[in-house]
Amino acid sequence: MTRNLRLFVVAAVLFLLAGMMNERAALYVMAGVCLACVLGCYVISRMAIAGLELKIELGSPIVRAGQEVAVQIRLSNIGIISRPAVPVRTDVENRTVPTPPMTYLFPLPSLTAGQSVSTSAAIVPMYRGEHVMVLPRLMGSDPLGMFNRPGTPLEQLGFVALCRPVAISREDMMNLLSERTRMQMASNQRRRGEFIGIRPHEPGDDLRDVHWKITAHVGELVVKKYAGGRDYHAAVWLDTRAENVIGPGPGSSFETQVVAAASLTEAMSELNLDIGLLGDGLAKTLRAPDRGHSTQERVQLALAEVKAKGQRPFAAAISEWIGRVRPGVTVFAVTSGTEAQAVDALRGVAARGISLRVILCGSEDADSSSIRRQASALAALRAAGVPSVMSASEAELVQAFSELARMRATRAVGEVMS
Repeated sequence: MTRNLRLFVVAAVLFLLAGMMNERAALYVMAGVCLACVLGCYVISRMAIAGLELKIELGSPIVRAGQEVAVQIRLSNIGIISRPAVPVRTDVENRTVPTPPMTYLFPLPSLTAGQSVSTSAAIVPMYRGEHVMVLPRLMGSDPLGMFNRPGTPLEQLGFVALCRPVAISREDMMNLLSERTRMQMASNQRRRGEFIGIRPHEPGDDLRDVHWKITAHVGELVVKKYAGGRDYHAAVWLDTRAENVIGPGPGSSFETQVVAAASLTEAMSELNLDIGLLGDGLAKTLRAPDRGHSTQERVQLALAEVKAKGQRPFAAAISEWIGRVRPGVTVFAVTSGTEAQAVDALRGVAARGISLRVILCGSEDADSSSIRRQASALAALRAAGVPSVMSASEAELVQAFSELARMRATRAVGEVMS
């Protein structure tokens, strides 16, 4: 019940009681007028949305978090009388990152009989994830605002918001890579594995990978895809274990981890590297090293929808993944660092000749116990000679990557000098 409706109902009751107590006909008339206003507004609110046909379409189904999602709205008056201006209301829910739903109200003009109008609006997702427009519908009302009558809801519409990665300069990204990885980039030599299919050719693909028979048939360049057996240039290991997450919602350590992984994969893709993304809950097809625009799209989409639902300890995942990389390949491990066994496993990775870099991600809402465990993990990794940095939030990632790049450059100079 709206505020205005309560006021008119209360006024009608008071006028009626006063009329009964004082036997004044004028008071009965005032009570009748109040009730007539309520009845009239009720009828008008029903008529406001009757005979209106609503259609809604979304522009791009994939955008970056913080960017606008175009909403195309078409409203038609299929009735025989004019209709007043009514708005469209919808709640936008994030099905990936726990956040309160956002309510949008899109105003529309009044329509004469048989008239149609098209307009555009925008939704701005603030965080990554799968978003859904829940029950978009017309909201009919009356001139006095007594009734808010929802129309028939439309089917829900969905879109995906990608992460907003932080910028890693080309110089820093090169310094983050191992010497062997940079040598592989220069030679452009890769071992072949089992042939599993084809994909469209992209800039930077080796012409030796072109499938010439199919290219001649379809009239467009296509290249061969291989599963396993091929050298990684670099890989990102993402800790998705739920128990290792610090803090809630958008400010959690896991959200910082996802942004860190998205930033690394995007920077490596710009260098045209063969990359792999590993994490429990992520598609296993992302583990096979590949390059190109389509690969980067699949990686960014997977990171946009990933959730911290893993049950397996990160240490167990590391033990499995370590067999997929060869000595000298660059591996970026992105975790909160709160799992002691995982820290021990990471220290063992470096001992196998794999060039490991570790990004420990925290939360501004972290408790003192988590902060102590992260500090201990950072000290243990650095003591083992593993280049490691700490980022307590997404805002600190740029500085963290720059610091990690300087660590790599400093160690390389030291090795040469020694």
